[in-house]
Amino acid sequence: DATWLAAHLNDPNVRIVDLRPKGYGESHIPNSVWLDNNAIRIANRPPTYLPTPAEFEELMSRLGISSTTRVVAYDERGGIYAARLWWILNHYGHTNVALLDGGWVKWMADQRPVNGAVPAFARTAFTVKAGTVKVATADEVKAAINKSGTKLLDARTQNEIDAKDLRGIKRGGYIESSIPMHWEDTLDPTTKTFKSAAEIQKLYQDRGVTTSDNVIVYCQVGMRASHDLFTLALIGHDLTKLTNYYGAWEEW
Repeated sequence: DATWLAAHLNDPNVRIVDLRPKGYGESHIPNSVWLDNNAIRIANRPPTYLPTPAEFEELMSRLGISSTTRVVAYDERGGIYAARLWWILNHYGHTNVALLDGGWVKWMADQRPVNGAVPAFARTAFTVKAGTVKVATADEVKAAINKSGTKLLDARTQNEIDAKDLRGIKRGGYIESSIPMHWEDTLDPTTKTFKSAAEIQKLYQDRGVTTSDNVIVYCQVGMRASHDLFTLALIGHDLTKLTNYYGAWEEW
């Protein structure tokens, strides 16, 4: 939360990562580095759309993130961008990563310190290891349709599912047997902080998701899906049972 981060702004083993699409140059949380969200999903690289392990190691090393660094990611939309960094770090074996609860919105509401200085951190050594949360290809999603013990979740809006809001995609609709789980339902709409664990747990239980299920989540380009995966992890779901269809509706 913001109180914890405010007390650790100068901790050399904490790296704060700003994933807002814009605004970093004007002001940001002190000692935070900026990461372009497009760097962690390669739009023309099916079937996984992932940066290679070597590319990801280079990206993290340049940000001053080592294999022992505590990473705290934030954005201005309740974690929609930050969650994708959480997901890919866990996928590549780095579990010491958190989202700032409420992100930039809560930080500013609390009148916490900000500045425009770009910190200079020494290059580190980041090593990709075997991870927990997985990535699914389109073929693997096809095989999961109507499969017992596997839940397909759709993190998009109901209007996208109903084909009323195409958002530049060729067609609307949804993947057969998928269950709507709009990512923003897990957030307080004003503060952008996460709802209580009990409230989030009920959201998933009401949709028939149990702790024994393997869960594959998709959205349009893998951001909102990462947010759903994060909230499942937040309430204790086994991370090895969580998968992001990273090609997402854009590919489908």
